[in-house]
Amino acid sequence: MHNPFHQTAGVSPLSDPPASLSVIPIPGTDSATEIAWDSSVAKSRGVYGFDSMDARSRSFNLIRVRLLDLQASRGWRMIGVVSATPNVGKSFISANIAAALSRDPRFQTYVVDLDLRRGSLSGFFGTNPEAGIRSYLEAAPGSDVPAIYRLEGERLLIMPTSAGAIHSAELLAGERSQTLLRSMRVSDEKNIFIVDLPPVFANDDAATVMARLDGYILVAEEGKTKQREIHDSVGMLGESRLAGVILNKYRGGVVSDGYGIDDYYAAGYGNEPSNS
Repeated sequence: MHNPFHQTAGVSPLSDPPASLSVIPIPGTDSATEIAWDSSVAKSRGVYGFDSMDARSRSFNLIRVRLLDLQASRGWRMIGVVSATPNVGKSFISANIAAALSRDPRFQTYVVDLDLRRGSLSGFFGTNPEAGIRSYLEAAPGSDVPAIYRLEGERLLIMPTSAGAIHSAELLAGERSQTLLRSMRVSDEKNIFIVDLPPVFANDDAATVMARLDGYILVAEEGKTKQREIHDSVGMLGESRLAGVILNKYRGGVVSDGYGIDDYYAAGYGNEPSNS
């Protein structure tokens, strides 16, 4: 991560036409399917945000501070995580930000996978959704609300999807998607949603969903994402709702090639004693 989050003037997300959309209950902990989970499983899958003693969680803890500040000052509760192009670590960032946020007991954190064609959050958390968000959006039998999962011993709630070649733009612009997003908006004010979005230039999916979110984080990768792609992404989604840009695998500082911390200030921060 590079480039600290900066202040921008906020704008309101797209408002709903009066009485145009229904509302569904957002499932909570009591409705969630529990998944076996422990610290070794988390780290084997690259999810470090749950463990504040792991130096690799430090970056995500700092992002949590910024997002909670935006929640307090602007009421932001629905944050998208997006990239210009695929394969730059967007879902890795989404999973770890959500994990870090879930450690704050004042809020209930959800991570929502709306990257319908390439959804990969299931790989990080070990979910195998038979009736995930895709089933809900396609109005599959018995899918009146999206399936939800929770990790054993953790507070994070997960709404995964099953990836596939589908008409994602139509589904995300459809009534069921808009109902879900509106239901998230009017749910308990202590709910915070991290929404893993498709890449900006893969289709118009990200822009469609962003119309109903509060803000977004843009993920780039050093040596891969071009400055023009960052500029064009912000131009499409709007600078006023940009929470910040994360430069993944940044050599000068936070996330290295192995998604680990490579930062002077993280030295000696973890459980292992320093040899120096």
